[in-house]
Amino acid sequence: MSGAGSSGDGGPRRELDRASAELLSERDLHHTLEIAGVAVATGEPPTGRILAVSPEFCALTGYSEAELLERTFVDLTHPDDRSRDLAIYHQAVGGGADREWRSEKRFVRKDGAIRWVVVRGAVFRDERGNAVRAVGVIDDITERKQAEEALRRSEERFRAAQELSLDAFFVLRAARDEGGRVADFVFEFANPAAGRLLRRPVEAFVGWRLLDVLPDQRTDLFPLYVRVVETGEPHDIEVGYTADGHRMWVRNMVVKVGDGVAVSCSDITARKQAEQALLDADRRKDEFLAMLAHELRNPLSAIQFALRVSQMPSVPEPRRAWAQAVMQRQLSQLGRMVDDLLDVSRITRGKITLKQEPLDLGHVVYQAVAAAAPLIDASKHELTLDVGPRPLSVFGDTARLEQVIVNLLTNAAKYTREGGRIWLTARPEGAEVVVRVKDTGYGIPEEMLPRVFDLFEQAHPTLDRARGGLGIGLTLVKRLVEMHSGSVSAASEGEGRGSEFTVRLPAAEPLGEPEGAPGPVAGALARRILVVDDNRDHALALALLLEQAGHVTALAHDGPEALEAARSFVPEVVLLDIGLPKMDGYEVARRMRGEAGAGALRIVAFTGYGQQDDLRRSREAGCDAHLIKPIAPEVLFAHIAGGER
Repeated sequence: MSGAGSSGDGGPRRELDRASAELLSERDLHHTLEIAGVAVATGEPPTGRILAVSPEFCALTGYSEAELLERTFVDLTHPDDRSRDLAIYHQAVGGGADREWRSEKRFVRKDGAIRWVVVRGAVFRDERGNAVRAVGVIDDITERKQAEEALRRSEERFRAAQELSLDAFFVLRAARDEGGRVADFVFEFANPAAGRLLRRPVEAFVGWRLLDVLPDQRTDLFPLYVRVVETGEPHDIEVGYTADGHRMWVRNMVVKVGDGVAVSCSDITARKQAEQALLDADRRKDEFLAMLAHELRNPLSAIQFALRVSQMPSVPEPRRAWAQAVMQRQLSQLGRMVDDLLDVSRITRGKITLKQEPLDLGHVVYQAVAAAAPLIDASKHELTLDVGPRPLSVFGDTARLEQVIVNLLTNAAKYTREGGRIWLTARPEGAEVVVRVKDTGYGIPEEMLPRVFDLFEQAHPTLDRARGGLGIGLTLVKRLVEMHSGSVSAASEGEGRGSEFTVRLPAAEPLGEPEGAPGPVAGALARRILVVDDNRDHALALALLLEQAGHVTALAHDGPEALEAARSFVPEVVLLDIGLPKMDGYEVARRMRGEAGAGALRIVAFTGYGQQDDLRRSREAGCDAHLIKPIAPEVLFAHIAGGER
């Protein structure tokens, strides 16, 4: 019994000792959790019911200890993380030996806030291997997670920005030699724009060396990048380089990053080209102004001396006639220069209108040759003309096409040494009529050929300028030909080997036989003409010319004087300058028209103002015509005769 009793008493004793040990263990565990200073919790496998927590765990979750002892770990875990977390926990608990686990997840606090935690846990087992406790140490990693998320988003934004950026961006790591000196740089990152800029796939950059990609930058960019690495000072520099045979300009902004540099590159090639174009245009403008001054002074000086000769009483009549011819030629040259300048301006602004009709270009060629003959003869050139026997039918403006051919002949004469040869041919070629002007002149340098039709551009600006020219004749040729739906090109084998200009115009249907020439213009009747001009010399010269033609004239030199003269003289025609003192010509015309009525008086604006707006204003003021100084006397007489009613 005793034995039995002893034996029977042993079982309960062992159970009591085990219970005491467990109680002592729980008490020690609670004490340990209280002094640990970290968030610790124990749970009951496999349910995960919470058995004990540290104060820090309570603070982390926002629940009291009593509230937590009524919950499981699953209750605290964010719903989206539960399945994954439970799988990790069950795998650790269900193992055959002590198992540790680690899990990152989100806790949902009592107030609903989300906290990221990392749980490092261990499973304790009894002597039979059954899991009896699960203990976890919980670290709050919310701030780290937020920083990682912010970094991830920042990297996403950076990569998106680099993908979309028009500027090239790349990161270079310094490659050092055995002595620690920077020997090269290695591409660590490059965006798509860098690939476009350097004309290589982006994938080809990473791992490549800078001097393998841009070997010609050993003396430019490479030393700059080394200086940034060594000093830490950023740099902003514009660099020109050649990539695959293309000359490019890039703005490089460089900053140090670790043991290397980050580089942002903007392609400024277009800007540099525009700047150079502006510089070239400014240079051509200065050259043009110098030429213009020269070209204006030459005929003015000739007119001045010829006028003095004609005024000398002792000068014989042949010499006086020669002086008058000189003045006439120089005046014509001045007029042509002014007309060319105005034509360029009008064409550039789209203010010129062609008077197109079916015509024989052969006749136009003959007229142009006659107009250019004095210059060709003066230069002792030999002109060979070949227009063929057939009519060259085109649809165009006779005056403007004559201007095209005259300019080409004049250009050939000016840029060919005295005694040279000029060939002018005009032939039908397929659906086109082709005019070629070839010479034995100075020729055109190859680099100049693409720019020979540019405004104010000249192939030989340093040549003797005695024969004149403003560098706008070929510009007019090109634009007038294009207005006729044609094309013009220049060719030359080089300096000293002459040049050839080719004009191509669309051919038109052959012209029919003319039905009959118009009859002669009836003789002009004598008119009473009032000349209004504040330039007294011009007004008097015009009045004398009109009187020689049989007209009766009166003069006025300002607005009020013109109105008074119109009342007393009662003119039939008024030649009216616009730029008058006291009252401009527009107002004078309005008042005259108001006093004389719509049909009783012909008012012709005769002025140096020739813009489209000037023509509109004179028409609105009541002028019947608008003539631009200077004008051939025959044209003026025709306008005066046109006033007959």
